[in-house]
This record gives sequence, structure tokens and C-alpha cells, in this order.
Amino acid sequence: MRQLSALIKVAYQSLRHRMGGVLLTLSSVALSVFVLLAVEHIRHEARSGFASSVSGVDLIVGARTGEINLLLLSVFRIGNATANVSWETLEEIKAQPQVTWIVPISLGDSHRNFRVVGTTSEFFDRYKYGRKQSLTFRYGEYFDVETEVVLGAQVAAELGYGLGDSLVLSHGMADTSFDHHDDKPLEIVGILDVTGTPVDNALFVSLEAIEAIHSDADHEEHADHEEHADHEEHGDHEEHADHEEHSDHEDHGHPPIGKVTALLLGLGDPISTLQMQRWINEYAGEALLAILPGVALAQLWELIGNVEGVLRGISVIVFVSSIFGLNAMLMASMRERRREIEILRSIGAPSLFIFGLLIIESLLIVTLGAFIAIGGLLFSIGLVNQVLASELGVLLSSQIFYSSSLTALALIYLFALLLSLVPAFQAYTVSRTSAGSRPPV
Repeated sequence: MRQLSALIKVAYQSLRHRMGGVLLTLSSVALSVFVLLAVEHIRHEARSGFASSVSGVDLIVGARTGEINLLLLSVFRIGNATANVSWETLEEIKAQPQVTWIVPISLGDSHRNFRVVGTTSEFFDRYKYGRKQSLTFRYGEYFDVETEVVLGAQVAAELGYGLGDSLVLSHGMADTSFDHHDDKPLEIVGILDVTGTPVDNALFVSLEAIEAIHSDADHEEHADHEEHADHEEHGDHEEHADHEEHSDHEDHGHPPIGKVTALLLGLGDPISTLQMQRWINEYAGEALLAILPGVALAQLWELIGNVEGVLRGISVIVFVSSIFGLNAMLMASMRERRREIEILRSIGAPSLFIFGLLIIESLLIVTLGAFIAIGGLLFSIGLVNQVLASELGVLLSSQIFYSSSLTALALIYLFALLLSLVPAFQAYTVSRTSAGSRPPV
């Protein structure tokens, strides 16, 4: 223990003596470790954030298709539904005792290439993202009537909309579509805060609004009916009575919309979730698919997460370059240190002491560089978090030590130790040579 303490003390003094070259090498090592840890942290946070694009939702239900397809459609608003879910099926699922809450989603319209999501006001209370963060409004509030619309943060920012402005929806996603619902403008009553999720790029209206803006065909049919009625006798009292009876029937318990694209379900516990998933997938009334969003997001990440390997590769290359630079610095200094080695040998330092000295110096530089890198990373996270939260809705965790990052640090030390053996052996050889050539006292 005493010898180790002496080694560290001598190594420290030696490094101080060569401060210029040491600082340059230390900066290189600190930068490389910073890049390595930062990439690992960003990779972990990106994966965690991606997996939390939607949280607090136990099941997503839609027409039978692929799990990834349903996830892309319901969460990321990518693609189009091959089929829909009837309102009668929604009511039957809602009636199941395991279901705590249910939020329908209807897609199919757009505004200047931004998706329109038809839903209920409960969506804003139930939908979570990130670490189960709730949606919040930057301005205004959620819609109350079918003539109101809520905008995601990115939609409002890119299109320059504010509260009270009016907009018109289009059928489908084509930016040049001529099928606009000009006769049913919507008033902006709310703008959401930034979330860093697909919510930012969507417009939200009520299901009644979706039904209303697609009632053109019903109006045309009604117009045809009135035109036809003009050519008939107006005194057909029995037929008129039947028509009124039918109208009363439709007004009583009429659903807000005939079909929806997907359903978001909340359930009481994991067992209920699995039971409900099986029940829905085996449902005989319609061909349905129920997916666990967390599992589907993990599968999707595996498909698109190859960039992880690229980032890791770049950081490893940067670190290896810095370690080689460290050892190049130690080997280049051997000519200057020959005198130092001779002095150490003259005062009785064994050759193994010289051997250990070079290794300790290398590990000291790596240790100090790692501490600087960790401090710099924590400082950077604190510095950019406020900006990221306001602009992107992303909040980086200050927890930077994961199993992968700890493994990376261990490999850093192992690699530095192995490479330091080369200059250490060279110093050992020099010490042996100087000892053999020293004249006897």
C-alpha cells in the first residue's frame, strides 16, 4: 500500500513536470470519454423516449392488421386504416368489467398535411407521454362543441395560428386536395404545449365534428329526397308520420360517429390487460387486433434503431484515437525522461517501480479525464434541459450511469491499461539499461 502511494505521488509530480503535453492529452481523453458517455446517454434517453411516445395506455385496439401497422397508425399517424371499428363494438368493449376507460380515435382528414384526430375531450386527460406526463395547454382549453379544434404545438408554430383563428379541414392527406370542407370552418380554442411526440403534429376535433364535416353526402341525399317530394302529393300524412318516427328514433341514443379508427384502453392491472387482449383478439363480431403499446414500440425500435450501432462506433473510434494519443505521448516522452529514470534508479527505485510508474500515469490521466467528462456531461444536461423541454418537449435524465455506460467505463480502463504496457515496458527496458551502464559508486 505504501509503495502504491509512493507510485501515485511520483506519477503526479512527473505529470506536473510535463504539464503542457499532459494537458493536451488530458483534453483529448476527457473529450473522448465525454463523447462516449454522451452517446450512450442520448441512446438510452432516445430509446426510453421513443418507448414512451404513449404511456398510461394499456391496449390499443383496431381492425385486424399487423402490430406495427396499428402502432404507426394510432400513435404516429402514419398510413391509412384498412378497416374501422364500429361504434357497437366500442360499446361492447367499454361494457367489459376490466375496462377502466376507453378513448376512440378517428383518422382520415388533414389540414395542410397535418393529421386531424377525431376523439373525445377525455383524450387530453388520459393520453400520457414520456414519464407519464400529462398533456397541458399552452393557450386555451379543449374543445366543447363540434365547431372547435385544438392544435398541437408544432402545427401552431409552423402555420402561425393563434386562438380564435379559423381553419378548414381537407379529406385525406394530399396537400393539393380539392376536397375541402369549406362549408364547415373550425375555430381554434386551444394550443397544446410541446411534447416531443406525434401529438405536436396533429389537430384534434370532436367525433361529432368528424361526423358533421362528412355529412355532405347525407345532405345531398336529403336534397334529392326533398326534390323528389316536390313531385309527389304533399298530403301523404301516413308517410310523413313514418318519417317523423324515424327521425325521433335516430335522435334517441344516436352515436357521435358510426365507426372509429382505433381505441385506446385503460385497464386495472396487467392480468386484466392480458385477459382483455386475448378476448379482443378472439372477438367474433369483428376482426380486431389488440396490442400492448410498450411491446410494439420496442419491436419498432429494433427495426429503426440501427443508428445506435453507428453512434457507438463513432464514439469508440474517438476514444481509441485518444488512448493511442495518450500512449504516443508517453512513448515520445521517454527520451526526455531518460534522465528522470536514471535519477530514480540512482536512489534505489527498482525497475518494476519504473514499470508501474508509467502504468499509474496512464491510469491517472484516464481517471482525471473521466471525472472531467462526467462533470461536463452533467453540466451540459443541466444547461440544455430547459431549452429541450421548451422547444422539443424532451427532458434528459441526470442519471447517466447505466449498465452499458458502466461497462464502457470498465472497458476504457482495461484498454488504457493494456496499451500502457507498451510505454511501461519501454521504460522498464531503459531502467535496466541505465542500471547496467551506471558506474559503481
